Amino acid sequence: MNLQINTVESLLQGIGVEALAGEKLTVMVGDTVRVRLDVDYRGPALDGRIHISWGHQNTWFNEDGNKQGDFPVHFNQSWDWVPYKFACDVLIGGNYGVGYDMYAKIEAVPGPDIFAPTLLNILDVLGAAEFRNFDIAGYDKV
Repeated sequence: MNLQINTVESLLQGIGVEALAGEKLTVMVGDTVRVRLDVDYRGPALDGRIHISWGHQNTWFNEDGNKQGDFPVHFNQSWDWVPYKFACDVLIGGNYGVGYDMYAKIEAVPGPDIFAPTLLNILDVLGAAEFRNFDIAGYDKV
């Protein structure tokens, strides 16, 4: 079983802004990010959980507890490989910052957790209004 992250999408007031896996997405604190995942499964019927987390990858993955979610999943019994697609909405809370990494895994199933490849430096989170290029453009006697 190989879990694959396909896209991440910011849901901004009902308008989706999609990034392919590996591309950077910029969001605001309070936005929701939809993570789309694929996995093929065969075996007995079972229930599990998808865990998605944003943080920073160092020696280990430092999760930001305000940018993660757990989602129940079910796999039907099958003798053949069956493709499954999941869309998981993660609320982005906590602190703002740049260069967040993301990982996803299937857990609470028999055997070890199934990890998707970690995606590095794919999320920037803005925390407040930002301005740039503020300048005096001219002045006149009136």
